[in-house]
Amino acid sequence: MVTMDLIDKNIMFELLVNCRVSYQTLAKKMKLSVNGIKKRIEKLTDTGIIRGYSIRPSLAMMDAEGVLALITTEDPTKSETIQDIIGNHPMIYAVSLQTDGSIICYGFYRGSQGLDELGTFLRQVPGVTNVEIHTIMAERGNKCELKQAHLKVIQCLREDTRMRIGEIATRSRLTPRRVRKTLKELTTEGGSKMIGYLPGKGPSDIRTMQACFYLRVDWDLNAGGYTAVVIRIDHDEGTEERSNLVEWLKTQYPFAFWYAYSSAPSPTIFSVFVVEHIREVGKIVSETTRAPGVTSVKPLLGYPTKSYPGLRESYFDELRQKLESK
Repeated sequence: MVTMDLIDKNIMFELLVNCRVSYQTLAKKMKLSVNGIKKRIEKLTDTGIIRGYSIRPSLAMMDAEGVLALITTEDPTKSETIQDIIGNHPMIYAVSLQTDGSIICYGFYRGSQGLDELGTFLRQVPGVTNVEIHTIMAERGNKCELKQAHLKVIQCLREDTRMRIGEIATRSRLTPRRVRKTLKELTTEGGSKMIGYLPGKGPSDIRTMQACFYLRVDWDLNAGGYTAVVIRIDHDEGTEERSNLVEWLKTQYPFAFWYAYSSAPSPTIFSVFVVEHIREVGKIVSETTRAPGVTSVKPLLGYPTKSYPGLRESYFDELRQKLESK
């Protein structure tokens, strides 16, 4: 097992905000040497915890909202087949099978009609007996008009999110100065304000990222001998109660607690914990049950999440076609 610590976790969250950040900048923030930062990132990459890097559109750019659905099936032995049926829906981008045969899926939808269509689809999948849908509270980011220069740079970043400015300039036939300006417009439109590490004060409980696109690390929290576990926590009504709970989790489990999805329709958060041994989950559940404002706690033990194209890939296909048509 590769050993991760809080410094590794902080590095990955910095890369989640901007994966193009320099080793020098990270070294200054983490109070380490440049070589020390480089070795840590190489270790995380070699073990598969860092899978790569990608450009992601904001919810505002896609005119979309996030959704999480809990699905119960009549025959757990057929859940794997159902997983691909669900995952191939254009609104779904990730599906995780649970050890009890249930399924968690994550997706994006556009408008109330899109949410209605997704719910209808999930309920009509053969073998599905119950569907519980949670729209997710998250920062929508900004929306900006994309010009040809933006489209060219986006296509380069899709190929290699950490591509050097000079290479982007050569491929896009833009000047390096124009490339830098375009990158700034895409990633900090209107000013990108990052507040704290997993603050819990904002709706997303992660960071406030007011940008049109995010250049971020892609991770696999089940790699390197670790296990990522989703724990459902129901709590008292109210934004302050949710924020206090997230702050409590951050303080109580500085390494194990990574982030949380906040449900819009109910006082519920789906918290992601990373543990070395599955027996740690029982301790976390027991302690969290006694936390202020918590009404119930349920671990959702599953297998590694399987990814699908989803609405995000369709959006990038639309941008590519728009560029090719010009």
